[in-house]
Amino acid sequence: MTEKDLNIINLLLKRTENLPDILHLRAAPLDYELTESDKDLLLDTYQKLDDILKEVAAFINVKFPGRQDYIHSWNKIDFDTKIGGMKIITTDREHIKSEWRKGIFDLKSLIKSLIIEVTLLVDQEREIKNNPLLDEKEWEKYFDQRLEKRADQADFFLDLIIEKELIKLDKPTVRKYFKKWFDESQDFDLQFKDGDLVIEDGDIQTVPDFSKDNIPEFLKWFEDEGNNFMDYLKEQGVNVKKGSKKTIINSGNMIINKKSKTGKQRIENGTEQKESNWSKANVIIALVVGIATIVGIAWQIWG
Repeated sequence: MTEKDLNIINLLLKRTENLPDILHLRAAPLDYELTESDKDLLLDTYQKLDDILKEVAAFINVKFPGRQDYIHSWNKIDFDTKIGGMKIITTDREHIKSEWRKGIFDLKSLIKSLIIEVTLLVDQEREIKNNPLLDEKEWEKYFDQRLEKRADQADFFLDLIIEKELIKLDKPTVRKYFKKWFDESQDFDLQFKDGDLVIEDGDIQTVPDFSKDNIPEFLKWFEDEGNNFMDYLKEQGVNVKKGSKKTIINSGNMIINKKSKTGKQRIENGTEQKESNWSKANVIIALVVGIATIVGIAWQIWG
């Protein structure tokens, strides 16, 4: 819906309100003889009213197709005298005036209802248009920032690709492929709530939101997505060295182990650390048992 539509429907209401007052002629006394100017006024008024009704009907059909509430409201507009819903011819002047006023009232009410809804729709369109997040150019800019963020978080991964010569491309090119892969293959976690667009935690969650230096979390994610990325590179005509995913994961584990205090932790398997802990516990238990035994023997000797 546009401002032009709102202007059209507002103008229809104004034209309806400016219709000439013809009640004194429509409900004239029986002995009153219409003059030529009276006849012209009646004919002009009826023609203007007919045009308004046709334009309101066309507006409903084009802008609100199938809206039964508006169609019903338009169909019930009538200016003729009736009894029990049946049209009649009567000389009762008050009855004639009442039916005419009711017809004009119903027509104005319908137009005002249209104005209210069109106004709301125009305001909604204006709000969407002025919302930078929903502007197409701003959205593309925002999305590119999110892709840049993901590429930053995968920086060590991109360095590994270059260092290990898994593919013979420079880092900017690999980064470009990585961003393009996200753009084409990763899903958004977007939802509509109460008619508004919701972005969880103020961000677009395309992948788990790992921090830039959280290599374990990245590797956990890469376990599932790594082959997809490598396949994507192959589809783009890039020569990918065999076993690249495994090389990246192993190299990532080596980085983690190098930073570890024990030097024995691995992402795939935590059994080594557990065995080490149990070994220490067994030594302590054995030591306690040994001391208790010596104390017992000494007690017996000195006792």
